[in-house]
Amino acid sequence: MSEIREASFSATGSLTRDEYDEAAKAAGLFRRGRAVAAISTAFLAAASVTLSSGGLTVHPVPLGIAVAYGLVVLMVLPRWVVGRGFRSGRAAEEKRVVVDGTGIEVFRGEESQRIVWDEMRYYHETPRLHVFVGRSRRRTCLVALPKRLFTAPGESELLAAFGHEQAGDGS
Repeated sequence: MSEIREASFSATGSLTRDEYDEAAKAAGLFRRGRAVAAISTAFLAAASVTLSSGGLTVHPVPLGIAVAYGLVVLMVLPRWVVGRGFRSGRAAEEKRVVVDGTGIEVFRGEESQRIVWDEMRYYHETPRLHVFVGRSRRRTCLVALPKRLFTAPGESELLAAFGHEQAGDGS
């Protein structure tokens, strides 16, 4: 394991929109928000039903509002936020990423950002990506590295072992 701690990985490339969507899903950025939205939708729907002498009465306008709220908050809003993150984070631009024993550094043109391992919350591997999730200055950081960028034999598997050792799996 000591050779893993001293390893350094470097990749240059860009993410596609599909890869970014997969990374956001793997990172679970919307799990809590979707649970809150589902509970809120259920409460709104329950508020549209009243008990009367003839049984239950359903009020269509509040029920329609609950359904519209649920559709927007559960389906449309997360996709819009991920799309906005893809565009504003300039995920499609080519970047160079260096992963080593001190953390992850992302170079974009003349800019660079370093995220140390203490700021990393967890690592997740998907069939196409290595996903690192952390917090830096009160912001969630998402670093997704497509496996297609690692061409040396065994390099992707070594990065997976390194990611699990350094960042853990969130548990």
